[in-house]
Amino acid sequence: MRKAYSKKAILGLDTAKAVIVSLLTLAVIAIAVFLALISLQNANIFTAGSSAANNTGYIIGNITSGTTTFFSYIPTVFTLLGVVVIILVIAIVIVAVTRFQPGQSRESL
Repeated sequence: MRKAYSKKAILGLDTAKAVIVSLLTLAVIAIAVFLALISLQNANIFTAGSSAANNTGYIIGNITSGTTTFFSYIPTVFTLLGVVVIILVIAIVIVAVTRFQPGQSRESL
């Protein structure tokens, strides 16, 4: 008896969906942290020019540049994910073609 596999799982679409959901979750978290730090800076809790105010500004700058740099690499991640899906499709086609060739026994494969 053969196991029934989901076609999405075979083509790697489940992996692609998981990657997209993870990236969207990271984006929401980054935006929430950025907004929280901006509201902290604008709350006038720290004295202007103090080390705490300067550190908050540095943290906001680091988070902004880090998030921008990370999400600038996302097209590369999607390209690599697409290549993996294409390789899986080619492998499935090769297996399907070799399975249905006439005149070959199962032992020779």
